[in-house]
Amino acid sequence: MLRVSVLIAAGLVLVGCVDQIDQQPYLVELNGNALGTTWAVKLLPHINIDREDLKKSINQRLADNEKIFSHWRKDSDLSKFNSIKSTESVEIHPDIHKLLEHAQWMYQQTAGTFDSAIGQIVNLWGFGPDGRHRSTIPKDEEVVEALHSSGMHQLEILPKHRLGKKHPDLKLDLSGSAKGEIIDQICELLKRYGLQNYLVEIGGEVRAHGGGKKGNGWIVGLENGGKGKDQLVSIPLRNYAVATSGTYRLKKPNPKTKRNASHLLNPKTGKPVENNLIAVNAFAPTARDADAWATALMIMGLEKGMQKAEEMDLVARFCVLKDGNTYIYRTSAYHRLYPTKKNL
Repeated sequence: MLRVSVLIAAGLVLVGCVDQIDQQPYLVELNGNALGTTWAVKLLPHINIDREDLKKSINQRLADNEKIFSHWRKDSDLSKFNSIKSTESVEIHPDIHKLLEHAQWMYQQTAGTFDSAIGQIVNLWGFGPDGRHRSTIPKDEEVVEALHSSGMHQLEILPKHRLGKKHPDLKLDLSGSAKGEIIDQICELLKRYGLQNYLVEIGGEVRAHGGGKKGNGWIVGLENGGKGKDQLVSIPLRNYAVATSGTYRLKKPNPKTKRNASHLLNPKTGKPVENNLIAVNAFAPTARDADAWATALMIMGLEKGMQKAEEMDLVARFCVLKDGNTYIYRTSAYHRLYPTKKNL
């Protein structure tokens, strides 16, 4: 998996978290590398904690999840399912089954825009674990063929943690929501330690609990996809999560169009998105929901994405690039959450 900085990975960085000297509670920062990116946990503990023990527990949880959800590791539960060339149902890890139930709900809510069963298409465009297509652009007939063996409609989610493929070549790609799911699991781990004021970030996606340093929320930065001083805005995040999806980072040249091929693929066309959105920030009570909605809204584009976000009363922020300038559009729910922050 491509390893990039927090800012590049998902368009969102943490700001304003400084060491608090002679103040209580004191800031505890834990961080490391996992899942092909970086992670950070920031705490303002009201109880004594063993930092090393907590960090060990976090690292173990991250390692366990990587072996479950990663489609880059051949020994992961997900990769083992993808390698099966059969339409017979099999038992899958309970966490994958749970995430796919959520993915199925998202698939239905977005009329197929959010689709976790497009592993074949992701590989074809060179953004998956299959390295044969890293520097190539697929032919139209190859895209059509990949579409025939892709899509959540080709997957049976059965009771007792079982899955069935309707097409033997079906492959899953859970990158649209797995990172958010893992963040939520880390938050549950922190709660079991008795912690109440913390922020968890993996690859730029964030979930915060408690009031942060000053009680108004943890301060995070949202990237617009622009340049210079207009690139970031800061917001307080409290008991909420935010994820960012964007087309302006991970991409490759595509001689068939005027635009580079983005890693964000439209499940309906089997091709990279070509709308004028460069980033979407989606907020939700859980990181899993924020992660999934950021992906879905980005693929939908501004008009359809805004319409869907308003219909679902989502807190969302759309960044559009037009004539070299970045324009920001916000949902009604966003304005309610940040009513006085007109520059956000």
